[in-house]
Amino acid sequence: MERPTAQELYRRHGHAIFRFLRAATRDRALAEDLTQDVFVRVVRGLETYDPRERDLAWLFRIARRLLLDHTRTEARRPHLVPAEDAVPASIPSVTLEGLSLAEALSALPSLERDAFLLREVGGLGYAEIASTVGGTADAVRNRIFRARDALRRALAPALAHARARTGKESA
Repeated sequence: MERPTAQELYRRHGHAIFRFLRAATRDRALAEDLTQDVFVRVVRGLETYDPRERDLAWLFRIARRLLLDHTRTEARRPHLVPAEDAVPASIPSVTLEGLSLAEALSALPSLERDAFLLREVGGLGYAEIASTVGGTADAVRNRIFRARDALRRALAPALAHARARTGKESA
């Protein structure tokens, strides 16, 4: 099997990597930076890539490691809390459903959230996710099940609200 170029990998999978990082960080600019860092690492490590492995699984493993590194670094960095009047008034509003999903995802334990996102956003199989996060396919299956269950419970009020609003509009 022939080894793909970094440009080919970016063209085929760059958007999926970005979507995963965007969902995990809830920050578009950070997700863009991390996506760029993923492909910098791809360029540097392309000669170590085993072409028998699925491209996407390898890329998500790199993305997840970068995300974990970033999270650890941020946890050690002191953060200043801005005064209430320092928050710009131009921050766009977020829909109830979108905010609920972002909050529900961020409330999940990181292993469950990552397994869920790798499956739903990345389209990886259980074995590929297991090799990416470390563990077994059965453990991944359980993590995804727990993540879906927690998301279902967390989003139930927002979904009920949306259904009630839609029902009122159609009446």
